[in-house]
Amino acid sequence: MSTTDVTKRTPAAPRRDASRASRPDAANRTGLPHAPARRRRGPDASGVAYVAIGTVLALLFIAPVVYILFRSFLPADADARGIGPESLATLTLRNYGKVFDPSVDLRQNIVNSFVVAIAVAVLVALVSTLAAYALSKIRFRGSSVVFILLLAPLVVPFQGLLTPLSIVLGKLGLLDSLAGVVLVLVTLQLPFSVFVMRNTFDGIPSELEDAAAIDGAGTGRILRSVMLPLAWPGLVTVALFGFMAGWNDLLSSVTFLSTDSKYTLPLALSSISTSFKIPGVPVIDPGLLTAVACVATVPVVVLFLALQRYYTRGLIGGSIK
Repeated sequence: MSTTDVTKRTPAAPRRDASRASRPDAANRTGLPHAPARRRRGPDASGVAYVAIGTVLALLFIAPVVYILFRSFLPADADARGIGPESLATLTLRNYGKVFDPSVDLRQNIVNSFVVAIAVAVLVALVSTLAAYALSKIRFRGSSVVFILLLAPLVVPFQGLLTPLSIVLGKLGLLDSLAGVVLVLVTLQLPFSVFVMRNTFDGIPSELEDAAAIDGAGTGRILRSVMLPLAWPGLVTVALFGFMAGWNDLLSSVTFLSTDSKYTLPLALSSISTSFKIPGVPVIDPGLLTAVACVATVPVVVLFLALQRYYTRGLIGGSIK
């Protein structure tokens, strides 16, 4: 090729570059054509409806709680006079003053409630985890029948079990004891807890268990090191339900406890809000009763807010396969 041919072809390159730059659909630096500008869409109708319905439902659920909190600051005769905007002028701390009065010593009752609630939560979590793991991962003949029998107590009202439970606790020497109350509450919580934990274990792939078994891990090691870290939300859920059952329990405490020093907090608070102004006729102080309800709710609300993310995941995971 001669020098003359090279000089003749050289000016063609700038012309090609200029023609490429002048094209309206010129490529960007990445070699891809420019994407057309997207139009801004307005708010989605389904999203607006979701937010509106959710707000309305949230207000419906919050309204009774706000009303009870507001009622706890009103005097005893507020219901007779009518509760309205003018009731703001009658707000008082009298109800909470009675609850926290030094003459009303609730320290032992609070300790009793914490002992019952924590014991129920721990025992329910432990027993339901072991039972659910056996029913989910250790297949044996009749496992489905055993699972159905465990769920059978859910259809029996608790009130119908009070008399036989009293007889059983009496023979065991556990009447008028916190241990008897704990045993009853654990028994009542186990069917639901086993159901949640079994479905939680069913959602964990069996390949993880097989891999751990190949590495030489036994059943206890697999449960402790492989299954429990993945089943943590379900475990927190059943423990939280057990704690709430023990903390809020009133019926079994009234039935099986007769000594004042062994009363749980709900039983002690119910006796505070009840007076006998008319001999033999119990009279309830509504303001004091709502203040008592607010005080008893605080530990459960704090615990729920602290464990909310685990509770939600565990409840959803334990409800479906």
